[in-house]
Amino acid sequence: MTQQTEHWHLSKSISITQIASIILLAAGLFTWGSDVEKRVGENAQAIKHESAMRALEQKHIAEFKDEIRTRLQRIDSKLERLIERGE
Repeated sequence: MTQQTEHWHLSKSISITQIASIILLAAGLFTWGSDVEKRVGENAQAIKHESAMRALEQKHIAEFKDEIRTRLQRIDSKLERLIERGE
């Protein structure tokens, strides 16, 4: 039984390699986190830009529809006048 308890030993000392690996791990995690934050910001900007472009396109489409409607009304009125003259 004494041999088994000798295998379990906790040391309070920390080696320099453990400290270095923890620092490198923390630096890597910080770099990764800042990169993710940067990409999220870029995506937010892209979404805002796409949203603005979509709104502008919708406005142009509405103006184009109004113009087509106006032209069709003028064509319709001209056709009605031609038909009335022919009768």
